[in-house]
Amino acid sequence: MLGLILVVLGLCSTVIYYLFFVELVRMPAGSMANTIIPGDHLVVRTRAYGEVNRGDIILLLYPKDTGVRYLERVVGLPGETIQIRGRVIYINGNELREERVTVKTDVGLTPDALEELSTDGSGPYRVYFSSAQADESSMNSQDYPFGGAVPFQISENEYFVMGDNRENSEDSRFWGTVRRDLVLGKAMMIYWSVGADADGNEKIRWDRVFKEIQNH
Repeated sequence: MLGLILVVLGLCSTVIYYLFFVELVRMPAGSMANTIIPGDHLVVRTRAYGEVNRGDIILLLYPKDTGVRYLERVVGLPGETIQIRGRVIYINGNELREERVTVKTDVGLTPDALEELSTDGSGPYRVYFSSAQADESSMNSQDYPFGGAVPFQISENEYFVMGDNRENSEDSRFWGTVRRDLVLGKAMMIYWSVGADADGNEKIRWDRVFKEIQNH
């Protein structure tokens, strides 16, 4: 009887946790590939998720239209300066450690993971660049409105965010920083993932199911 009571209490705790502390989110676009790809379904912790740290993948309200929500990675923290030169990010003048992955350019419209060709650098998470942009100078980072030509000062209580699929992400480089009150939560895990096979039929990506999200 005691065992049954404990099981019931455990199930109740799990239900309460998922009702009040997390949200289930589907990734519709490829701005976070290969970390998160279209068709991934995520568990996002929306309550009591603690401090926002560099490297966290957060669910946020788009500052220019709070009816739209984005998933992005935090790369710059309040009070820091940030500048992007080609593939490299500089925080307060120092290179940010990231593992930079070159991926196959001709990926078409496939929602699956990008084909990885080579890596450069090391860091706690991976970011992705197409082979067509292998030359750092070709990325036109000088043209970014924020953090391009000159270092950008991040205001207090705000964050600079970017997608992991760096050449296919509209992020803080283009529309600025995210206020703390627009952060909804942190991505925790991929609980389900579906894509299409060669014939266009839906398939389950079992290798991505229950995959933990790589944060800081």
